[in-house]
Formats: sequence, C-alpha cells, structure tokens
Amino acid sequence: MASSLLPQSPGFLPYYLIYSGMSAVLHSVACYRMEPAKSLKAFSGPARPPPTGLLARVYATKNLYTSLIRLYAAYHVANPQLYDLATCTFAGVLWLYVTELAAYKTVRMREATFPFVTAGVGLVWMVMQREWYRSL
Repeated sequence: MASSLLPQSPGFLPYYLIYSGMSAVLHSVACYRMEPAKSLKAFSGPARPPPTGLLARVYATKNLYTSLIRLYAAYHVANPQLYDLATCTFAGVLWLYVTELAAYKTVRMREATFPFVTAGVGLVWMVMQREWYRSL
C-alpha cells in the first residue's frame, strides 16, 4: 500500500521533494494552529516584527503553495515546467532567509541554518540533475 503512494520515478530527488514538501505542510499547519510567537520562532533576530496572527497566516500560505509545488513535482519530476517551479521554490526560500538575515536582521544564523541547508541542497541538487530528470 505505502509503495503505491510513493513516486515511481527513478532516483532520490522525488523523495527529497516529498520530504521538503511535507515539512512545509507541517509548518503551515503549525502557523495556522499555534500561537504566532511559537510558529514564527524562526524570526527571532534583533529587528524581528511582532509575531501576529496575520504574519503567521501569510507565512503559512507561502509554505502551503511551496509544498504543493514540490509535492506535485515529486510525482511529475520529468515535467520541465514543474521541475523549474520546484527549483524556484528552493531559490525563493534561500532568497527569503538571506535577505532576512543579512538585510533586514529579522532572523539569526541559528534559525536560518536549517532552511539554508534544506533549500541549498535542494537547489544545487535540482540544478545539477536537471537534464537527467528531464530525459526520463
């Protein structure tokens, strides 16, 4: 039963897309259900904005559409348009955290490390393997 739910494409990238997509879904749920101070803990830098319900829901919505793109791409990894969209989600997360860390000072390196690693690995992996997955 479980194997029928997993992507049938070769390679490990589809599984990484599921992992990162499901992580984003879980964080979306947390942002909608938890207190904003807890769900927005990543934004703990010196210039952090007040953790409001609106900010948590906006961040949850961003995570939700990011997760949907990644999850859909995991099952259609040979589709060039979906592949490129999923690649852009990783670039977008890196952009968000680099600017929030360096320019706006709303996050600290401690909180940005996990998104940097996850998005960095995903972006590099997808750029390096693009032609191979497009040839499937």
